[in-house]
Order: sequence, then C-alpha cells, then structure tokens
Amino acid sequence: MNSQSLPCQTSAPNTMQNFTNILVYAGTEQPQVAVSRATDMALENNAKLTLMDVVKPIPKALGMMTDVAKPEELEKLVAADRRRRLLDLAADYSDTGLTLDVAVAIGDPATEITRQVLREEHDLVVKTADGFSAAERFFGSIAKSLLRLCPCPVWLLKPDIHGEFDQVVAAIDVEAANQQHRELNRQILERAYSIAQRDKAQLHVVAAWQMWMEDSIRRHAGDDAVDLARKDHEMKVHQALDELLQTPYADAADVHLHLRHGSPADVIRSVADEVEADLMVMGTVCRSGIAGILIGNTAETVIPDITCSLLALKPKGFLSPVEMSQTSLIEDDEPLPLI
Repeated sequence: MNSQSLPCQTSAPNTMQNFTNILVYAGTEQPQVAVSRATDMALENNAKLTLMDVVKPIPKALGMMTDVAKPEELEKLVAADRRRRLLDLAADYSDTGLTLDVAVAIGDPATEITRQVLREEHDLVVKTADGFSAAERFFGSIAKSLLRLCPCPVWLLKPDIHGEFDQVVAAIDVEAANQQHRELNRQILERAYSIAQRDKAQLHVVAAWQMWMEDSIRRHAGDDAVDLARKDHEMKVHQALDELLQTPYADAADVHLHLRHGSPADVIRSVADEVEADLMVMGTVCRSGIAGILIGNTAETVIPDITCSLLALKPKGFLSPVEMSQTSLIEDDEPLPLI
C-alpha cells in the first residue's frame, strides 16, 4: 500500500510533559547536544535533571604497571575529575532555574546508567550516540547495551543534530498479538506525535504486515486459498490500525501513514530512507529466556542501519536484568551548589 495522509483531529495531549526525572549521560566526546536537548525538556516539564558520567575500571595490567597509587585510588581520582567536569558543565545552565544534580560511578557505563535509573527512578535517559562509523551508522556498544538493559525510554541523539527535528518516523507493530505490545504501539505513537507537534515536524507512521510463511503455504494450498487468506489478514490489519489511529491523529496534513506488505525491518528502513528521517521512535523488547542479550527481531535488525536519532521505548512492566546496586556510585560529602 502506498503512503497516505491520516484522517484525524488536530489536538493531542502533550505526552512529552510527563517526564519528571531526566538523566543525561555526559560521558561522551560531544555531550553538549544531549545536555542541551535534555535541558529543554526538563524546563518544559518542570523536571529534575541529572548529569552523569561513568569511569571505566582500570585494567589490571595497567594497575600493576604503576607505583603512583592503587587502581582503586586512581579510579577515584579520575572520578573526582569527572565530577568537576560535570559541575562545570552544569554551571552553564545555572541561570535556568533547573533542579540539577550530578552523578559519577565506576564500572560498565550501560550497567551503571541502568543502576542509576533504578536507584533514582529516572523516567528518561538522553545520550549522544557514541559510535557512528564513516557511514554514520549506530555501532556504539554503550548505546546498544542501554537499549537492552534500561527500563525507561532511551533517547540517542546524533552528534551533529542542530535545532528541531523535521521528519519523525513512528514504527509500530500493527500485528501485535497481546495487550502489552498494543499498549506499546500507543506509547510510540503518542511520543512521536508529541515530538512532531513540538518541533513542527512531519510525522510518518510506519506499519508492515505479512502472512506467516506465505510463499510456502501458496505452493501447497494454491493461489486462491492464499489470496483469500491474505485478503482476510489485510482486513484485520486495517481494523487494528483504525482502532489505534483514533483522535487525535486525524485531519492533519503533517501526519502520514506508510502501510506496506513486507518484513517490518525492510519496511521501516525503506521508509526512513525515503523520508530522510532525522528521528525514529520505536519499541525494543527483550526476548524471554535470554534477558538482556537480544532486543527483538525488528529492533536488532533495524537499529544498526539507521542514520538518524532514536527514541526507544520499553513496554510497561519490563524488568531490567541489571540488579540494583548502591556500591558503585561515587558519593561526595560536600553538598552540590544550588543550580
């Protein structure tokens, strides 16, 4: 099916207004993009903002090569330096009136960020994408691990992003079989629509459908039987979309539907390239049985190839495989300056 505009109403709840405790990871080479965007959202939401950095443990081989200090002492020295860096960065926003804190931990970055989220109940993590290749693809290990581990939404921003988004893609699973995943579809659509409205961007709702083992079944059951079943399946897909795309997603010239037959990963990549997307909103769902290792067929296939920023959502009730720990956070006895 070709792309089409959605018939719907014009008003929508501002779903970006329900973030109350935002965490921004500032341990990248270009943290300003993430910090700036997170600051804007915190101001809009009257939310608390925390800047975080993580010091990777000193390799044992390096620790044995120095007589200056023990590895643990060196790590704490580096952590103290990172804390001062965060405070300097926070000082740039001292006139905003934000409630702002800083946090430094020692360990694996994605794990420690997730522990911070669990400990302080953050509802959004913002981070500059950490691993663009020459072809500008996502390859960062921290980003990939966060998508698997973090229970709250993760927003990965391209390092060179400037200003507002122009083309926002919302990737939904129109064939979602359970209530949890249907609710995730609603979350994706609401978030994407809210961002598009805020930035005056075009919103592209992408949905793919296909019959299970259609080619194999056609060879055994014949064209007539498969064509009839396919027609029935497509009708159910349209019914599911009609239920999802109610008010307020209508009569808006800046909202477009891309419903196509094919594999979800292929359709999402194709539409993102066609519209030159600069933000994709999609769900990441860890597979049961291998918690924290894989994030679902569509997401793990699409994410390595996208060339835009990404806002990844988890379904309600998602449990992170990271166990909460208080031991890795570096505490400071002195109170932080009021910012």
